Amino acid sequence: MHKDKTLDLICLGRAAVDMYSEQIGSRLEDVSSFAKYLGGSSGNMAFGTARLGLKSAMLTRVGNEHMGRFVKEELARAGVDTSHVITDPERL
Repeated sequence: MHKDKTLDLICLGRAAVDMYSEQIGSRLEDVSSFAKYLGGSSGNMAFGTARLGLKSAMLTRVGNEHMGRFVKEELARAGVDTSHVITDPERL
């Protein structure tokens, strides 16, 4: 194992926002509020492994809007290297 390695893991793929009802068990028609969380299998892996102490990075693209900013900021808060998360002004 190299002592000078900079990353333990690079996650490539989808990072998104999951919205969950705060009224557990309610029909969607009856829900009045949602909570937002980081989503996407690759995003969740980067987030979780960083929280466990690995040097994790995420390679993906997000939109230049509120959801994209949330994804990038949430990954960074967990300690994920987001230097390769590209902000795409053309897409959500």
